[in-house]
Amino acid sequence: MARALRQRNEKLLTAIKACQWSYDACAAAVRAVAREHNDDLPSCDRSHVGHWIAGVRPSGQTPRYLAEAISRRLGRVVHPTDLNLLAGGSLESDLGGLDWWTHDPATDLVTVGRADLERRGFALTALYSLAALAVPLDSWQEIADRGRQAQGGDVAVGRNEIDAVRDMLAVFSKADERFGGGHARLAVVQYLTSDVAGYLRGRFASDDDRRAMFSVAAEMTYLAGWKAFDSSLHGLAQRYYIQSLRLANEADDRALAGFTLRAMAHQAVDLGHGQEALRLASSSLEWSKGRATPAATALFTILTARGHGATSDKSRTSSAISAAESHLANASPEDEPTWIRASGFTETSLASQAGQALRDLGDLPGAETQLRRSIVTRNADAFRRIHTLTLANLADVQCAQGRLREATENWNLAIDAMQGVKSGRARGAVKNMRTRLNSLGPRLPGFAKKLDQRAAAFLRHGTTPADI
Repeated sequence: MARALRQRNEKLLTAIKACQWSYDACAAAVRAVAREHNDDLPSCDRSHVGHWIAGVRPSGQTPRYLAEAISRRLGRVVHPTDLNLLAGGSLESDLGGLDWWTHDPATDLVTVGRADLERRGFALTALYSLAALAVPLDSWQEIADRGRQAQGGDVAVGRNEIDAVRDMLAVFSKADERFGGGHARLAVVQYLTSDVAGYLRGRFASDDDRRAMFSVAAEMTYLAGWKAFDSSLHGLAQRYYIQSLRLANEADDRALAGFTLRAMAHQAVDLGHGQEALRLASSSLEWSKGRATPAATALFTILTARGHGATSDKSRTSSAISAAESHLANASPEDEPTWIRASGFTETSLASQAGQALRDLGDLPGAETQLRRSIVTRNADAFRRIHTLTLANLADVQCAQGRLREATENWNLAIDAMQGVKSGRARGAVKNMRTRLNSLGPRLPGFAKKLDQRAAAFLRHGTTPADI
């Protein structure tokens, strides 16, 4: 029987030419997107691109990676189907093509939540999209008005229901800070898609009650996004963040919307998208102006410092750090919103973010000073996850300055604090630690080799043997 001839993929070739890419550049762009989703694709090279153009369909998640890479280069959304990369719907939709700004937010929240709960692998396959960062703030009021018209279900919703959601939020938030985003993540999603979504569709005695319910629902949805982010499920986190932003919009809570925009900026800068992070952080300040408290304004401002640091703007980085410190100095903790208090944003957190901004800028001594300040002022037991990450960041900065023994001591402390913490970011810090150590070659000192063995055991088992 004659073998079927493959058909040259002209659509893909046209898109690659429009990107002005060589085959090597195309492969590099695909690998960059894959790395954001913990998939290195080290073997992806120019020969793979040539095979795809010749008609070989890429396997696994690669069609999505390729479409996202091309979307970023061209500045418009390109789907795998546009590139002739799918065979009869072989790649299940990741909901990326939905226009999240046309339906009522309760409906879309349930759509994402149920996909997360019921579709095996959805959390792992949902891609982070730069196009989804285009938040239509200029259409805010129109979208909110459209959402208000969708209310009016059978359930009567009042202060008791609002207080119940707030109490659940407090419990979930406290556990998240101590045990990491992987702890009870799906329990948060289950509560959102059942109880909370039902309340959002209910009848409210007053518009004040409606705004209060949508506001606390936005906080809970933000927490679902934050837990996904901390679990390194970046595409999923982005979808929850967008729903949180929409719910804050419905509540006319611009400060809370700024809080979510700030989280989106945090995610963007951690993934290496400095310009997008700066735009989102600036939007959080602009949108919440006149509504945000001093501590909230400080939090939004320090994320602009992260954006400036990632884009190598030394002057603006320094100015943003100083401005954030000034705003925080004027804060009164008892007057801050619940989401500021729950996140533990204080001088300690500001110093951690400032340290990372200075690290990205290349000011390693300045970064070390800020990170040390963060460590010595934090309640390490209540905020175990961020304590471990800050220790790891400090060690990384010390290693980059050639002080390996000090770095090793802090990396060991970080692993000590990680025991029992379910966090993709914590695991990422351990992987980075091993990469740093292995880059030093075969002449690694014994104390550093012992740390590397301990890190390897942690990545295998989530804990370390006592005798290592």
